[in-house]
This record gives sequence, structure tokens and C-alpha cells, in this order.
Amino acid sequence: MNIQEFENFIKEKNKKHIIFDFDETICELLINWDNWCKEIEEVASRYEIGFNPSEFGFQNAQNVCIEKGGKEARDEILEISYKNEKDYYSGYELSPVVLPLIKLAKEYANLYIWTSNDQRTVMPILKELKIDTLFDKVVARNDVNFIKPNPEGFNLVYDKNNPKSEYLIIGNSKADEGAGKNAGIDFINIAELKL
Repeated sequence: MNIQEFENFIKEKNKKHIIFDFDETICELLINWDNWCKEIEEVASRYEIGFNPSEFGFQNAQNVCIEKGGKEARDEILEISYKNEKDYYSGYELSPVVLPLIKLAKEYANLYIWTSNDQRTVMPILKELKIDTLFDKVVARNDVNFIKPNPEGFNLVYDKNNPKSEYLIIGNSKADEGAGKNAGIDFINIAELKL
């Protein structure tokens, strides 16, 4: 789908609320995630014996840990995630299609970000790109207990006065697609969008 086809789609489908994922959608965070994976596996092993998050999926692993361990597990995972985003970050690569896409989408819709990254990671990059003011709300890892594909983050964006058919999520992963499905809204993979 090129930009013109995307414009036609949002007009035809009356998409008035467009939610963007952040990492690997707006930009790719250049972070070595190896240490993070090990630390999340260590947390997961404390909450369920024989639990293998690399097979189960790291998003689901985090959510299950938080279901079992509550606030303590959530706070530990949040701290691990931010520490790794800070300590192993070496920059980012902007998606080539995203700035024209955001500019176009803003003509028709309210824009949001729903990310599993920390606010402290996301906001400086949005400000550097000079797009932070284009988003009505940024829902980050700090704002929720459960990450995508759990729809909790969507509930912080959703206005019950608007039909869900007016919402669209743009992301890059199965977790983003699952979040859209669990929230009852349409999903487009950023890889399908071209200039």
C-alpha cells in the first residue's frame, strides 16, 4: 500500500484515531537486547518453573510474570527494561516511510503512540524528530501493567464516545497485530506501507 492508497483507506474507512507503535515502526531502536532477554528469563523462572519465555514470547512472558507477581514483578520488569534501553542504546534508525505517513495521517486523524518502550526512551527521540507535538497521547511501558498484545494500553487512548471502527493501529509485530485484535480495531503492518 503506497501513501496515496493509505490516504484513500483512511478516508474510506473513516479512520479518525490512528495509533502508532514506536520501536520498529516509527524508528528502530539500536539496542543490544541480549542482556535484557537473560534478565527477563531470570524473572520469569522465579514465577513459573520450566517457563521458557524465548519459546513463549517475551511479551507474553512479561505479562504472565505480572499476573503472577503483581506490582513487584511489574516494577522489576519496568526497571530492567529501562536500564537496558538506557545502557545498551546506541541510537536509532528512522523508518523511511514514517514521517510522510505521520504528516498525512495528522490531516485526517488524532494520532497516538502505544509502545512497550519506556517514556524516558521514547520522548527524547520524538522531540529530536520534532514530532512530539503531533501526538495527542503517548502510552508507554510506564503507563500500563500489561504490554501488547494485552489491550490495556488501548484503553488509555480509547474514547467510548467514538466507535472502535474509527481506530487503526500501525505496528510491526505479532504483538501489535494481537493488540489490535484484542482491542477490536484494525491493524496495518508498517512493512506494507511504501512511499
